[in-house]
Amino acid sequence: MILIGMILLTMAIYYIYEKRCNCDIHIENTLCYNCGYEIKEDFHYCPQCKESLKKKCSGCGKTINIQWRHCPYCDKIDI
Repeated sequence: MILIGMILLTMAIYYIYEKRCNCDIHIENTLCYNCGYEIKEDFHYCPQCKESLKKKCSGCGKTINIQWRHCPYCDKIDI
């Protein structure tokens, strides 16, 4: 009887933990800095206001967020 109670308690704890800890799967969206429209991180342009969200780094040529001052790949200062 104690074993059944422990199994049920373990299953309840597991269920509660799984419900709270699915944050690894969820991809959080961000907001357009120009109009506040909800955008995904990989968008190059805002679908609402058509504002550019990405730019090419002048140092290494990789695509980076338009608001970043330093390239995370080559550390070139892009202002």
